[in-house]
Amino acid sequence: MPRLALTIGLLLMLIGHALADVVVTRDTVRNFVNIRQLADGDSVSIGQLRPGDRVPHARSVTGWHVITMPDGGDGFVPKRWTEVLPDPIDLSQNVVVHFLDVGTGDSAIIDMGNREIIIDGGDSIAVLNRYARCTDVIQDPIELVVVTHGDTDHWKGLTRLVGFDGTEDDPFSVSEYWDPGYNRDCNAATQGGRVNYLKFVEDMKSAVPAAKFRRPLADSHAAISSSAPAQLVTLDSLPGVEITVLHTDANPSQGSCSYKVNNASIVLMIEIDGFRFLFTGDANGKERVEPSPGTPGHVETKLLALHTAHPGLLNADVMKVPHHGSETASTQTSIDAVDPDFAIISASTKHHLPKSTAVARYDDGERVILRTDNIHKNDTDHILCVISSVSDTENVLDCNFEDVFNE
Repeated sequence: MPRLALTIGLLLMLIGHALADVVVTRDTVRNFVNIRQLADGDSVSIGQLRPGDRVPHARSVTGWHVITMPDGGDGFVPKRWTEVLPDPIDLSQNVVVHFLDVGTGDSAIIDMGNREIIIDGGDSIAVLNRYARCTDVIQDPIELVVVTHGDTDHWKGLTRLVGFDGTEDDPFSVSEYWDPGYNRDCNAATQGGRVNYLKFVEDMKSAVPAAKFRRPLADSHAAISSSAPAQLVTLDSLPGVEITVLHTDANPSQGSCSYKVNNASIVLMIEIDGFRFLFTGDANGKERVEPSPGTPGHVETKLLALHTAHPGLLNADVMKVPHHGSETASTQTSIDAVDPDFAIISASTKHHLPKSTAVARYDDGERVILRTDNIHKNDTDHILCVISSVSDTENVLDCNFEDVFNE
């Protein structure tokens, strides 16, 4: 079969089998792998599998992966030169980013049908777990869990979801874990929190495959620099998702203890289907006592330097506002660089956040500002950002409140 015809046929098969596991060549293959008619290296070659091709996986037999050919028949490729990857994400279906009302803290679930990313878990051990169980939004396993930094209101809510507190009969498993690697050990006042956090980290280390425990994150996925081309992180388990690590720090040195913990924050740009989401953790940008609009400092200085070196790098459709709308972040210069259509503030009245002065900096008369603290109580102000198809060639993004428990 001619190479072009085979490639077109395989592409059509992939469209028709959007949720089938796929077979690809291993990294060591430079040219092609012959597709055999039988599980025999001497049998007739009926096509070629080249680097970059993704073909539906039917089953496996001793020494061979069986693939589905364009005519519906079987083809055989040697396991030595090929591997099976998880099924592609079907981006023709809605992608939903859930910004959860966890009261104190941050927690977001990026739901891609049969794939999920969780970024932070909030402070309550119950809220994230309850949301996941009631909405059935998570399909085990969770492909990626990111804890942006060691503050309790960013990791504690994960403990019940993944079974660390011993009360959940059906905990979720985690395929990959990211953490900045800073242990909250800046002074004696934080030692209680440090001990609890390191216990969580050790539990996570025991639960995640060793090769997928990315702590400190910089050891495997260093943040991009101003002097080198921006590097995208792509995961085999999350095809179609492009991640840029903008910041992570295992040894923050600037500011007081609370500033150091927050300045460790992992900052990520995640792009799905052409839409960009900026997750900022509690990254600091200004001194608390400095009046609005503030002079960029701390992590925001580093991000703005990247933005200068790589114009447009910080531009995002959706921005998770850093540090819950505190006056320690969100300088006007940084907000203008991101220029989001939607600003999501995860906060609680318990800590008197967000600050009105910080919120005012985001209000340009057109930007949509959504807050988890200002409609209801009892953790129901969840914000959903939905990427949906309006035609074969156009997708749209919209963010709004949705009380998933009272529909």
